[in-house]
Amino acid sequence: MADPSRAEAGKRTLPAFLLIAVVLLSGCSMETSPKGDPAASGGRSTAGTSLARNDSDLAARYRSAGGYRDVYGLKYVKNRAGVPVLTVWTRKKSGYGSEFDAFDKTLTSFLTGTGVDLQQGYVLTVHGPDGAILHHYDTTLENSP
Repeated sequence: MADPSRAEAGKRTLPAFLLIAVVLLSGCSMETSPKGDPAASGGRSTAGTSLARNDSDLAARYRSAGGYRDVYGLKYVKNRAGVPVLTVWTRKKSGYGSEFDAFDKTLTSFLTGTGVDLQQGYVLTVHGPDGAILHHYDTTLENSP
């Protein structure tokens, strides 16, 4: 026969366990994309590729300054060595191909105009609308030929 005190403890433990599981799992979503961008309509969103509101605001400023119209997210941070890491979200599905140099130039010109120091080089990753990496470009001195 089952011990009544043990059964009572199980009744209290299960709801607590479920509550903890819900809290932990609810914090795992990286979906912070604003409405209207391709990633919000079923595109994948993985760690490092989530789009925050300020990223879309910077992209809007970039487009207003003459940047590529298909860029809907733009973010930069510095890594541990102080090198800017640039992340771009674009509506293009296959990347910039032969236009990449022109795209890179408009992007870096805009960022330096906003005060971002790119003298040490930078690392640029461009994501398509489904979150796939379309370009990864590293201009840091240690990776230059």
